[in-house]
Amino acid sequence: MLQIGRVMGVGVALVIMIAALSFIPLPIPAVTDFLTLYVPTVGLTRGIGLYDYAAQLGLARQLFGPVIDTVKYPHYVYPPWFAYSVFFLGWLTPEHAARVWFWINLSMLTGSVILITLPWSAKWRVVALSVMIVSPTVISLVIVGQFTVSILLGIAIVIYAASRQSASLFVIGMLLMTFKPHVGVLPFIAACGWLVIQRRPWQWRALAGVTAAILGLLAGVTLAYPQWLNDYLAMLAIFRNLPDFGVCPNCSGGSIIAVRLLFGAPVISTALYAGLLFALMAAGWFLWATSLSFNIELGLYWAMLVAILAIPYFNNYDHVCSLFPFLWLLQTSKRRLEYWWLGTAFLLPWAGVILQERQIFAVGLVGQACILFILMALRLWHGQRAVRPLTQS
Repeated sequence: MLQIGRVMGVGVALVIMIAALSFIPLPIPAVTDFLTLYVPTVGLTRGIGLYDYAAQLGLARQLFGPVIDTVKYPHYVYPPWFAYSVFFLGWLTPEHAARVWFWINLSMLTGSVILITLPWSAKWRVVALSVMIVSPTVISLVIVGQFTVSILLGIAIVIYAASRQSASLFVIGMLLMTFKPHVGVLPFIAACGWLVIQRRPWQWRALAGVTAAILGLLAGVTLAYPQWLNDYLAMLAIFRNLPDFGVCPNCSGGSIIAVRLLFGAPVISTALYAGLLFALMAAGWFLWATSLSFNIELGLYWAMLVAILAIPYFNNYDHVCSLFPFLWLLQTSKRRLEYWWLGTAFLLPWAGVILQERQIFAVGLVGQACILFILMALRLWHGQRAVRPLTQS
């Protein structure tokens, strides 16, 4: 209870700080990816269904005028509890809401990095925060108002909760991973698997808590929005029938990039099968290499890299998930050659930024994830499951 009280205290302080900072007139654009979250929250205040695309598009035109017709207005494809958790954005003007979300994203990122680096020295914590600030995915993500940071915060809270054996904090972290399901699904499964494999009393309580929390969340959302599941499935069916769904031109997951390079066209079905096969092989090899005994942070970092390489629906901003594995490898590295490879991995995406080529940027991000995956696999191969681990198993 003391830990929960501290978390609530920190949360209140952050709310006050973000509210104050949001009045600083930063030039944060509102007509970006942020639309996908902002317009549905405004819709909640006006009785518009989260998955009613036609009504949402009409609302976007009312809010932003003709400029909406110059961009491709996206579908809201996330669970309803994500929009409910930030419903307050719908009470703000677009510019003010964009600034609030900017500071929320930045706060979640900073808090996540601090949580996973708590056992590190002050020098390494500064290094980690510096890497975060100059990461191209982080810079672009906070500017356009993307939503992947909740996954990083959830993973960081889970790692911290495991180190404190706090089932309640563990549940909070797991729920955050559900906000963007296609990004958080593999880390979520990895965390559940770790709970089952370890079989300690507090871990059984955490697993029961996660199950109860998800069932309670579904029940609460159903009471507030009885037809949400039907609307959600109907929206996904419409989304699947869009002309570019089968090729997903903006996707930059490892499997879709590989299919595009090998066959000249990003066929999503081929990428899905290839990604599933890779994920199963990577999971099996990890369990064999660790002999079912591993620190939760190692399991989560491995799952993050596998998700990047296996799931085709990752966008460029979702590659921020490589930040934690990169920082862990950097801090635990003992060999100069490994530092060179990590430097190369960090610089690869910058080639696309400098050349201002989206596809080169995407290939650079996948190349970065591949290098990190191989470096982590080599650590496992040599039996180095963790150096100065946060959580002992």
